[in-house]
Amino acid sequence: MAYLVLARKWRPKRFSEVIGQDHVTLTLKKAVEKNRLAHAYLFSGPRGCGKTSTARLLAKVINCEDRKGSEPCDKCQSCLAVNDGSHLDMIEIDGASNRGIDEIRDLREKIGYAPSQGASKIYIIDEVHMLTPQAFNALLKTLEEPPQHVYMIFATTEPHKVPATILSRCQRFNFKRLATPELSGQLEKICSEEKIEADSEALLIISRSADGSMRDAESLLDQCISAFDKKIDIQTVRRVLGLVDSAIITSLLSAVSQRNRKDAFGIIDAAVSSGLDLEKFFLAYIEGVRNLIVLSVEDDSPGWLDLTSEEVSELRKVAGIFKTEDLLFLFRSASRAFREMKNSSQPRYLVEAAIAEAASWDSVVEISQLIEKIEKGGGGAVSGMEPSGTVRKGSGSGSKPSDRTKEEKPGADPGRKAGSASLERKESGRPDRKSGSGSEKGYAEFDSTGKAGSEEDSAALAALGGRDQWERFLAQVREAKLTLGIWLMSARVKSVEGEKIVLSFSAQNRFASEMVHESKNKRYIESHLERFYGRKLVIGKSSVDKNAPDIGAPEEKKEEKIIDSGTGNKQMEDLFEKSPMVRRIVEEFNGEISKDNRGGRS
Repeated sequence: MAYLVLARKWRPKRFSEVIGQDHVTLTLKKAVEKNRLAHAYLFSGPRGCGKTSTARLLAKVINCEDRKGSEPCDKCQSCLAVNDGSHLDMIEIDGASNRGIDEIRDLREKIGYAPSQGASKIYIIDEVHMLTPQAFNALLKTLEEPPQHVYMIFATTEPHKVPATILSRCQRFNFKRLATPELSGQLEKICSEEKIEADSEALLIISRSADGSMRDAESLLDQCISAFDKKIDIQTVRRVLGLVDSAIITSLLSAVSQRNRKDAFGIIDAAVSSGLDLEKFFLAYIEGVRNLIVLSVEDDSPGWLDLTSEEVSELRKVAGIFKTEDLLFLFRSASRAFREMKNSSQPRYLVEAAIAEAASWDSVVEISQLIEKIEKGGGGAVSGMEPSGTVRKGSGSGSKPSDRTKEEKPGADPGRKAGSASLERKESGRPDRKSGSGSEKGYAEFDSTGKAGSEEDSAALAALGGRDQWERFLAQVREAKLTLGIWLMSARVKSVEGEKIVLSFSAQNRFASEMVHESKNKRYIESHLERFYGRKLVIGKSSVDKNAPDIGAPEEKKEEKIIDSGTGNKQMEDLFEKSPMVRRIVEEFNGEISKDNRGGRS
């Protein structure tokens, strides 16, 4: 007789032999004892977790000639026929290859015939989600009201693809992915019965590679049994299954923790030279970082980490070097590189770059700590920010103090200078006003409305809740659309007549007036006005005041030109680059004016 693989030889013959699905077998056994079996069942779950085996067990129990409580006798002619797959009344159908309406019509014609060998006929349709919509529709009536002697059992790995009309006519049982200890325990039992010597740690690695599937675990064990000489050990398992040695990953993580790029590159080269699959290698590295995160959080070794005691001991040494936030940064970086790697024609280059970046890690600080540090006047250079609320501190190379930093006056309060002043500017929505000469003069003499707090301004702004309220509105617009906020800041509120706000622009800010009144920008401003003030306000036609001072005009006088939207890009770029307000904003955020964003784009 031909060799029978372990996955078939060790298929469960009783409900008590089903591993890890007690929530299913217990319910089915109770239904058998109470004679409350449904006419249709749907078994769903990942591959290799026992769906089809449980369906066969249920068929065996239904037709068993000498049932012992809720378990089949496994000795009668009916049970033996089910075991070897020759029972005439247990019909197994592959849904992938019999998915059409013609096959289902044929099933409907035969389903009414009386059973040939047992008391009932059991139809098992595997991968039922592969049936076509027409086939499902043809099955509906039969499924809802089958003959008294018919039971139908469906199995699927993708229950979301089964129509709701089918689901509502079945009792559904969800099979879970098996845990690693459950798999390794069953493998130890198999090795004991088969008289095979195997290290428990080797079986643990096989179980981990099976990814929750008992069938996969038994197949991998079968493969290792064929290759071993005297005993199945860790080296045999890794060689046969092509797994990455955990010692290599531990060495790589250690090199990253020490910021040793040279050793890290040497480990990558050795892995590639030995024929390891780069994708598996990098996935093993990501899994190693994940294990470090777990060990950094857990004081004791968690049982669900699926690592040998030696692996836990080695990884714990590396985990002690990092903070949890550092490891989270490394994990996000590696995950991003892995996604890019799958679409790259040179995956090795991406792996090397990702590991080199990881080996350049630096500790992170919380944003709250950074803000506190800045407010106290001790803020350092910041090189990058992570979206999780942490900021990576600069490693030193390329992190320089700002060239704009000026020498503090004797007796000045550094905390006030670095923190309080900037906070005051942010709260008010106003740029920093410093007395000075040249381009800074506009900030000393004029406010954001273009006039130094005149009575005319105050009277108009009173209808809008005062100057502070208007400036908070301007700050809100700037936060949403920076350039639009800058254009709006160059105007002053001339009057408020009912719902209409009339703005006034200086002659030098004619372009800003045109952009504010552009239909799209005008609607945007009016929607913000309504949300901010809680009432409908509209922007009326603005006036150009030739006598009004311009906060954004350079000191030297230039010939006034009207900027055309099609040909005036150069003039507009000059306006942006020479405007003290724009320069101030660029300096405040340590940025630069991008050519892509010039030209009036908001």
